Amino acid sequence: MFSTGCWTVGSKTPGMTSAPDLNTMFLPCRGAQFSRPHFVRSFTRSLVWSSAQVFEWPAWDSAHRTGVPRVMGLWTRWGNRIPADLVIDCCGRRSASPRWLEGIGTRLAVNHYQSCDLSYFARHYRLKPGTRFPSTTFPDVNLTPYGIFLAMGQDNGTFCLAGGVSKTDPYRTALRDGTKFERVMAGLPNIAPRLEAGTPITDVQLMAGIANRRRSLLDGNDPVVEGYMLLGDASLYTNATFGQGVALGFWQAQAFAHRADMIGRDNSQLVCELEIWTNQTLGPRYAQQVQRDEAMVQSLRAGIAGAPMNNPNDEMSALMALRAQGDKEAAAAFHRIDNMLTDPSEEFANADLNRRIKEFLRDVPEGSAGPGPLPRATFEALLRD
Repeated sequence: MFSTGCWTVGSKTPGMTSAPDLNTMFLPCRGAQFSRPHFVRSFTRSLVWSSAQVFEWPAWDSAHRTGVPRVMGLWTRWGNRIPADLVIDCCGRRSASPRWLEGIGTRLAVNHYQSCDLSYFARHYRLKPGTRFPSTTFPDVNLTPYGIFLAMGQDNGTFCLAGGVSKTDPYRTALRDGTKFERVMAGLPNIAPRLEAGTPITDVQLMAGIANRRRSLLDGNDPVVEGYMLLGDASLYTNATFGQGVALGFWQAQAFAHRADMIGRDNSQLVCELEIWTNQTLGPRYAQQVQRDEAMVQSLRAGIAGAPMNNPNDEMSALMALRAQGDKEAAAAFHRIDNMLTDPSEEFANADLNRRIKEFLRDVPEGSAGPGPLPRATFEALLRD
C-alpha cells in the first residue's frame, strides 16, 4: 500500500486539504494516512475521537444499485472533507465501527463478543551471568485447577514469568506484590529453576478485560457497506490462550495486501473476498479459541473452590501430553499448529499420529487428576501476609 504513495496527514494543520462537494458520505477522523487515488485509514489508540456525527450527501449511483451506503471518505475535526476510494478501519478492538455504521444507516453483520473473565500477570527478568534459558521453542508450563503459570524465553538474555487466574479469584491482586509473586513461582516445579536463573527488571504487571471478538461486514453473500472495511483487531481479536493474536492480524493484512489492486475498482467484491477469506481461514481458529476459553474460565472458577485438575479428554490436550512425554512426532505436529503452519484437522489426519492420540485418550482414566503441582491451599498461604 505504501508503495502507491500513502502519506500521513495526522500531524498536518487545519485547512491543508479541501475536497470538492462530492455526492458522498464522510466518516469523522482526526488522523489518517491516504493517497490519491488509494486511501488507507489507520488510527492508533493515542488518537482522540471526534463526535459520532457523519455527514451524508446523496449517494452515488453505485450505492443505489447495491442498496447499501457507500463511504467515500473522511470528515476531519477541522471540517475538511477528504475523498477516498477506500476507508480501512485499523482502530483495533476499540474500533468505533458500530457507531459509525449506525450513523450512515447500516450495521455490523456480525458482532460476536465473548468476555474471557481472566486476569493475567507477568514479570520480566534478565538472566544472571553464566546462566542460559533452556528453550525458546515453547514456554515451560505448570497447570493447576485455578491458574496457568508460564516461563517464556525472550530476546537479549531476558525471560518472563507469567500466567493467568480467574478475574473472580480473590487472591489475584496479591500477585502484584513481587515477593508474594516469587513465592508462588518458587513453588511450581517447572517454573522454580527459571526463577533462580534471573534477576527481575520490572514490577509484576497485571492485565484484565480480555475478550474474543469477531466483527464482519458481510451479511450472507452481501456487504452491508461499500468503501469501508475492517482490518486487524477491528475485525477479529482473541484472548492470549493460544498466543496467536498478532499473527492472525498480520495474516489477514497479508490477505488484504494480495487484493490491493481491487481498491477503488471493485470495493464491494474486495470486502466480500476478505470477509470470506477471514471466515474460512481465521474463523475455525477463532471458534476453537472461543470453545477453549469458555471451558477454561469455568474450570478456573471451579478451581478457586477446590475442584481438582481434569485429565486430558480432547485431541489437542492429548497432543500436548504426548509432546511432554517426549513424542517427537507429536511435538512437531503441535508446534506446526501453534505456529499456524497447519490446522489441527490436517495433523490429526495422519493415521499413525491419530492412532497414538486415541490410544492415549483411551488409557487416560476419566475424572480427577488431583490438585496439581501447587494445591490451592498452599497457593493461598503463599499469598497471605
